[in-house]
Amino acid sequence: MKPWKNFLVACILLGLLTGCSVKQDLIAPSPVNRDPIISPPASRDPVIPPPANQELIILLLDPDGKVGTIQVTTGGGSHVLDKPGYGTQVEDFSKSPTTPKPLDESEIMSVFGPALSSQPDLTGRFASFLLHFESDTSKLTHESKKVLREIVRTIKNLKSNEVYVVGHTDRVGTEEYNTKLSSRRANFVRDQLVSNGVKSSTLFVSFHGEAMPVVKTQDEVAEPLNRRVEVIIR
Repeated sequence: MKPWKNFLVACILLGLLTGCSVKQDLIAPSPVNRDPIISPPASRDPVIPPPANQELIILLLDPDGKVGTIQVTTGGGSHVLDKPGYGTQVEDFSKSPTTPKPLDESEIMSVFGPALSSQPDLTGRFASFLLHFESDTSKLTHESKKVLREIVRTIKNLKSNEVYVVGHTDRVGTEEYNTKLSSRRANFVRDQLVSNGVKSSTLFVSFHGEAMPVVKTQDEVAEPLNRRVEVIIR
């Protein structure tokens, strides 16, 4: 594939913590004039400076190998990025972003090399997990019980002093009820970690009810992937 030649400044979307794989909306700003960041070309073909009214957004893998989901929205429409290495271009804020398409590694590095090289090396320094629950309970699914044991091992191996436990629900029930249910789930996981030797002072608990789904649904739709607790270990 030929390199994309019309870029301004890349918005490099590194989904730190988003190993959570949570869909996020990215509202593209109105175009402004900025000096482009151009790295040396990866081959003899020159990298042509982009016009000053365009932006490129690319979804990259998290340091732990996972990938999230980003929705890029302009005044004219939106596109979802959910595959690593895919990008969309904002050519005009009043128009929809371009259809997402893949860029190979050489193309990404030719444009974003300096910015990527300046990122800290987080390999092995954090991890994230998802625990899922039976409907309308704080009871872990059978598979998530195994994941909980892996979480404990990871916390101890990393000697982590910062663990975030975040509760969520699907949209069955009222918002008030689901807020309380997500709190029960998060605190259940917290208690399980403490009972397995994790220091309570390292745990930070929060909960969001039905407000932050992995899978967007209509109200009163039971969605197993939304009945979850995210555990982020740093």
